[in-house]
Amino acid sequence: MNIMQFNVRLAEGGAAGVALDLHQRALQAGINSRFIYGYGKGGKKSASHESITAVEKHTPRLTSVANIALFRFLNRDAFGSLDSLFSKMMLTNGPLVLHFHVLHSYWLNLNKVVAFCQRLKAVKPDVRVVWTLHDHWSVTGRCAFTDGCDGWKQGCKACPTLTNYPPVKVDRAAQLVGDKRQLFRDMLALGCRFISPSQHVAEAFNSLYGAGQCRVINNGIDIATEAILAEISTGMPATGVAKVAVVAHDLRYDGKTNQKLVQDIIALGKRVEVHTFGKHSPFSGTNVVNHGFMADKQRLMGELNQMDSLMFSSRVDNYPLILCEALSIGLPVIATHSDAAREVLAKIGGRTVDETEALQLVGLSKTQLAQAVFGRELAAFKAQSREAYSGKQMLEEYVGFYQGL
Repeated sequence: MNIMQFNVRLAEGGAAGVALDLHQRALQAGINSRFIYGYGKGGKKSASHESITAVEKHTPRLTSVANIALFRFLNRDAFGSLDSLFSKMMLTNGPLVLHFHVLHSYWLNLNKVVAFCQRLKAVKPDVRVVWTLHDHWSVTGRCAFTDGCDGWKQGCKACPTLTNYPPVKVDRAAQLVGDKRQLFRDMLALGCRFISPSQHVAEAFNSLYGAGQCRVINNGIDIATEAILAEISTGMPATGVAKVAVVAHDLRYDGKTNQKLVQDIIALGKRVEVHTFGKHSPFSGTNVVNHGFMADKQRLMGELNQMDSLMFSSRVDNYPLILCEALSIGLPVIATHSDAAREVLAKIGGRTVDETEALQLVGLSKTQLAQAVFGRELAAFKAQSREAYSGKQMLEEYVGFYQGL
């Protein structure tokens, strides 16, 4: 079996983490796999490029820059195709699985991707296409993260904001949504099989394209994180003050981090100590520690292991790996209501809470939270979490899926 994983980024973001983990686990299992990505920071090679086997940067910097500039007005990526890979795919011996992940975000034109797949399937019948949907882009006119908006159900007729990612200056979603959805139907007609890590994303897709067209395979912890977790014993904070972690790539973005809620937690004073992990923290105070962005996963996990809880208030994530990772080291998660958090926590009997209850829970210790939110002793909570979010299980499900195509 030959597999090509496709994602806009190599090692940045949750979708990249899933795609890269599938790639690396496949190589470990003796499966021929390559990882094709759009670009790294600034349109250059990813910082991780040289350290990962069998990867290929695909999109020229000028293409991504042009797409970024034009998307603000066109609401779609004007340039970028997979045509340069055609000969390589044709020369591949045996079945070939094209596994798409995030194809938006300034690196590929969807029309050209569909045309490429149609052309390739016509001359190489043993090509199989799989597409994992990590967000809602497949059902909307332009947005990847709906942030609670359900306007896509009425055809994106009146977009409430221009700032939902990817942001625009002029909204053309209503004009584009029909043709865009037809392209997804064209992919279904080609035999493309759709998967999502999130039940609510799968349900949205199936409501438009037909019952059972998208199945669910949950995300799991990646190889590198599993190795880190194996060496971490459950840490117990030394002080009597409850330590609350807040994690986001950019802490200013309210869609990922509820600014008011975090400020309300800080206002509790000496009862709690808020530790932020991410760029551009807007939070300050005598009980705030801003650690900054940590690219080193081992260091991040070590720091989180010293916390009493992770406060998760994102409205835009779909199956957040940070929850899986935190839970797997025995760190209780206090999550406000969202489909994503509810789905992740339900796997181990957890629950989401409203802002009022969140403010009550953040003052509890790690041991108390394991009982209050998850209904079990801390050691049992950690053991169940480690098993529930295993990445090995994710690979086995995907490989079984590939083999059944």
